[in-house]
Amino acid sequence: MTNCKTTYFYNAKNLKQLTLNGNPIREFQTIDIYRLIKNKLCKNPNTTEITTNVDSISTISEAIFNKKLWELAGVYRSINFKDNVQKIDFTVGFVALEYFEEKEVIDGHKDASKVYWSDCNDKIAEKVKNNLSGYIARLEEETSFKEFKNVMEVVQMAISGDSKGKVLVDVESVKQIYDIIDSMKPLHGTGFDLFGAVYEMFASSKEKKDFGEYFTRRHYTHIFSKLLLEDETYYDADSEFSIIDPACGTGGFLTESFKILVNNYEKSGTLNKASRDFLSKRCFFGVDVRDENISRTRLNMFLVGDGHTHMYSDNSLKPSRIEWNKTPVLGSNNKPILDTDGNPKLEEKKYKYVITNPPYGSGTLQANTSSITTNRTEIAFICEVVNLLKNGGKACIVTPDGVLENPSFKKFRNEILEKCDIYAIISLPKFAFAPYTKEKTYALFLKKRSEKITQKQTKPIWMYIIDNDGLANSDKRFPTKLRNNRNGWMHDEISGWVNTDGEEQSGLLETRWLSFDDTKTGTCWIDEKGFKRKSIKGGNIDISTILSDKYYTLLPEYYLRPQEPNYISETQLMESLSNIEKEIKQLFKGEENEIPN
Repeated sequence: MTNCKTTYFYNAKNLKQLTLNGNPIREFQTIDIYRLIKNKLCKNPNTTEITTNVDSISTISEAIFNKKLWELAGVYRSINFKDNVQKIDFTVGFVALEYFEEKEVIDGHKDASKVYWSDCNDKIAEKVKNNLSGYIARLEEETSFKEFKNVMEVVQMAISGDSKGKVLVDVESVKQIYDIIDSMKPLHGTGFDLFGAVYEMFASSKEKKDFGEYFTRRHYTHIFSKLLLEDETYYDADSEFSIIDPACGTGGFLTESFKILVNNYEKSGTLNKASRDFLSKRCFFGVDVRDENISRTRLNMFLVGDGHTHMYSDNSLKPSRIEWNKTPVLGSNNKPILDTDGNPKLEEKKYKYVITNPPYGSGTLQANTSSITTNRTEIAFICEVVNLLKNGGKACIVTPDGVLENPSFKKFRNEILEKCDIYAIISLPKFAFAPYTKEKTYALFLKKRSEKITQKQTKPIWMYIIDNDGLANSDKRFPTKLRNNRNGWMHDEISGWVNTDGEEQSGLLETRWLSFDDTKTGTCWIDEKGFKRKSIKGGNIDISTILSDKYYTLLPEYYLRPQEPNYISETQLMESLSNIEKEIKQLFKGEENEIPN
């Protein structure tokens, strides 16, 4: 049922409303979701609860959210934001105001005597503005939400006036924005990087380049988080672990990791109060050198379900805060050991998982490695990642090609092979991070070994080349979206999908992970221009092959798609030179005498 503004979905058999992953459906959905609903109802005609995995729901929710962002963009045309950063923070702050009420309801903390988002609604625009202003003031004063004061202040100043009394957004626009954001709800459990979606919509090319050192598109943060955490299928109170991103930016990897663990625990039946408490308060750590990034990360984590407790502004390469870098030394009774002054003894905190896309380039700090002397930031961060890991801990690091092929880094690659097992290297398309950079990048997956084991790695390394990630291989990076006759993506090796029978399918990279090997046959596919291609995509590269290479090169292309030189004879060379000479003379007709022989 719909009035073209709000839409309700019902089961026609029992006349009860349908929910999608626990949330009432309030928007027209994609064809994928209609197929999925039909499939679920065919299997159980009385069902009212449609559940889908984190891959599908993320894509669906983000598509609907982006539709709402386009509506906001229409309202914003009449608002003179000083820059797009202000526009982004204003949008995220406004959305956060709605989500706070959702979170209070979910946590069972909503106080009927206090003003919330839903209480701000009114037919009179002026009252909506005044109600929102009072709501923001209450949140800043009374709740833990005050730690997000910076983005709430952007909203407050825009709708109520700055120090000079100047109002940026008129009351009618405030009412329109409120109505659009109110129609987005519920936001809980949507499973996507909200800040990233807003950022992609409103940031200019220049701002994207400014953000480029830490912003990673969601489909990469999602799949890499999912592959890294593949073993965490259920919650075990006796085996709690921690995850850190030491260059977290706006928290894309952390938000995706949170949603993946929630989804895994839900599937295994271990998502309960204890596991939610673990995910919210003890599992996630994020560090970034910029204060404003930490504020955005906290808000992003808060919006996906929480986990924002341990986000810190610090330099991971030169830490000054003990909250994430140190931990008490425990005695046999599992209590902290005290020093002579009665304070707990501290040691370096170690993590089971590290996932990050750190900055790269020349830095001011020397990398903590004994094999080479360098101040390259990407090398310094890899050293820090290995240092942060527990023995047996795993990491995913997005890194530029120089780390894997530069001859001057051979000794460093040897050092990593002695300290860790590199179990996978994934080649990303050249335009994966365009327009920020077209530097060739790779996802490096490694597992730390005990320091007592110093011999070089003996296990093979699974290497894979992603040719298509669902976006055009150009600076513009628009979605290609083409599908095959089963509804699967034609130019997207990363994303999950729903087939024509309404059944959910994993993306190609996930299904091929660590097992796919076409080194003897190659694989055919259709590129985004419609041309048929065939080349080797992936396979296990024996470590002896890597160690026999002069520079210990670790590039997948080097082993999977080697470039063979095309040698020609001396006669062929002279013929080519003669043809070139003729072409030059043809270009200078009538001027042959001026061309030296």
